[in-house]
Amino acid sequence: MSDSTRDLLLARGAVTPEVLVRAEAEAVRTGRRLCSQILATGAATERALAAVLAERHGVPGVDLSRSTIATDALELVPRPVCEADGILPLSTEGGRLHLALVSPGDATRILAEVRFVTGLEVSAYVAVEESLRRTLAAAYEAQDGRLSEWRGFAAPAGPGHLSVVLPGDMSLPAGEEGIEEIGEEDLEPLGSADDGASEVSGVEIAIGGEEQGVGQGVGADPAPPDRRRILVVDDEPEIRMLLEKALAAHGYEVETAADGEEALARAREHLPSLLLLDAMLPKLHGFEVARKIRSDPRTRPVPIVMMTAIYRGWRFAQDARETYGAEDYIEKPFRLDDFMRRIEAVLEATSTRQASEAQSTAPLLQRGKELLQAGRLDGAAAAFQEALAKDAFSAEAHYQLAKALRLKGEHFAAMTAFERSVELRPNFFPALRSLAVLYTEKGFRRKAAETLERALAAAPDATTRDAIKSDLLDLLGA
Repeated sequence: MSDSTRDLLLARGAVTPEVLVRAEAEAVRTGRRLCSQILATGAATERALAAVLAERHGVPGVDLSRSTIATDALELVPRPVCEADGILPLSTEGGRLHLALVSPGDATRILAEVRFVTGLEVSAYVAVEESLRRTLAAAYEAQDGRLSEWRGFAAPAGPGHLSVVLPGDMSLPAGEEGIEEIGEEDLEPLGSADDGASEVSGVEIAIGGEEQGVGQGVGADPAPPDRRRILVVDDEPEIRMLLEKALAAHGYEVETAADGEEALARAREHLPSLLLLDAMLPKLHGFEVARKIRSDPRTRPVPIVMMTAIYRGWRFAQDARETYGAEDYIEKPFRLDDFMRRIEAVLEATSTRQASEAQSTAPLLQRGKELLQAGRLDGAAAAFQEALAKDAFSAEAHYQLAKALRLKGEHFAAMTAFERSVELRPNFFPALRSLAVLYTEKGFRRKAAETLERALAAAPDATTRDAIKSDLLDLLGA
């Protein structure tokens, strides 16, 4: 285990320094991971250790001793694969495969392979290896015995659930105060619970009442008074709560949204200081949300940081920055310390942008239009390009540049600028109309017809719609 895990165990009060020293020596002798060694000796609860691992690796943890596993989930991944990779299917709640794993550092490969094999999106949870290995054997034995579920020895009575642990959640969920840990490992009895457990989408999320926040040790300074507002958008409630907890502990005001449509509405209603946006969202895709944010002059200055567990690699990251205007692109799973560093870097770099960008591009656009009207095409194109250097997501600047390039005879460059304009503002009628004409002139008749159909839907009045219909009929009949 790394020094950061060791430091977190001490800082969060999971173990005493004396216990930690003995556990480290024994872990070296036995070859166990440090948290597994501590769990095996009963020096800390599984919940406390899972909370430390969750904070260390930036994914929710799971307390398997308090969880119930539906054995039909085990059918999705063969037991030998689970044993080799240190993973365990937990449930298919919400149409996703919820998966425990012991090595989040290998999660990129593991999640990609499991997603490919099962055809399901995968939500990852870090678990203490000692508990995962023991649970894996028992759960697959329950499946072999045709049981519908495996229940952890400390799982509460009633409907099955996953006992999900967020960073800092050291205490037991409400209602589990009387449970004693019993079993082969004969772990120590658990302490009493804090209030505040809640149910989110069938998965138990325990939120301690007054525990330390993520990244804060004993005696940490309170949150600064100038709390900046961050909108967190993710369809997984556990991830939303994890990020909300981490950001709030660092002094940020946090609002959350669960789908793309809600995200767009909230961002437009109250401009956030930063939009933390998952790429894969229901109702409206994350990339589409980013495009709409950038196409609206009012929301365009909002910094966007995109998160993804699917669209991985530098090509996606570059496209997210260049095409959708993301300031940063964070792949899941991530370490919370690295995550916070990158969030704060984006906020610092963009702190003055909202007030300055609109003011800096407006004079350039006006000067370019005046030069264009006067027939000074080179000067006009230069002014529009300068405006785009300051605001690459201005549909108006792309449209005006396209007009100048077309008059200069640079037709294919103009076509590209028109296309970028309507990509940023899909119902930008003048740009659609001009692009259709240019497509027709250059022999792209199918593209011209497609663009005229889009222009027809965006036409401002009946007379204009009739003219577009006539052009479309002429084009299709030619």
